[in-house]
Amino acid sequence: MRMRTRRSTVFVALVGCVLLAAAFVAAGCGNGSDSNSGGTKTYTDTDYGFSFAYPADWQLQEGDSSDVTAGGSAAKSVGVFDPEGAVADDTYIDLAQVSVYELNLTVDESMMPEIQAEVEQVLASLESQATDMETIEALSEAEVGGMSGFKVTYSFSKSGAPVTSTLYFLFSGDIEYQLTLQAATENWEANAPVFAALVASFQPGPAE
Repeated sequence: MRMRTRRSTVFVALVGCVLLAAAFVAAGCGNGSDSNSGGTKTYTDTDYGFSFAYPADWQLQEGDSSDVTAGGSAAKSVGVFDPEGAVADDTYIDLAQVSVYELNLTVDESMMPEIQAEVEQVLASLESQATDMETIEALSEAEVGGMSGFKVTYSFSKSGAPVTSTLYFLFSGDIEYQLTLQAATENWEANAPVFAALVASFQPGPAE
């Protein structure tokens, strides 16, 4: 049974993972389970109950390494990365990250306009820390796994390498999921089917 801690902030409790270039190495994830089917694996988290599919030749690891922050720390982070993908400063660029945040209230649809305003404020803080960020797709509404939320796409550079990243902010009861999909810009189109499949397969844990 996991222990729940309540955050003092309202709504978005966000780590700025848009500049995530995680120093992932081939280390196993200790708090989840994998099932293998054909060319994909499915990760199911034993703490929060969320799940997603990813390519069987990608590697999984808990934790992240973010260049910037805006808001509080994630209660849980799990990432998958392409070990044959782009690398900058010995860190992997082509990856997907799921971060979980515990909120101090239960979100419903009536709150979404206020949440959008707060997401916009957090993103403005994030952008202020990274002067080379360019908005590719402006913040818009999104729905994933039955959850309502928002998404935005940026481009920026990591150690001189052009990078593209889409962020999803999704809400299920008193839990926020942040999905970060990232690749070297030259690999973005090639990775698009991988990212689309991961988003399509993502399921939140049971709402509390």
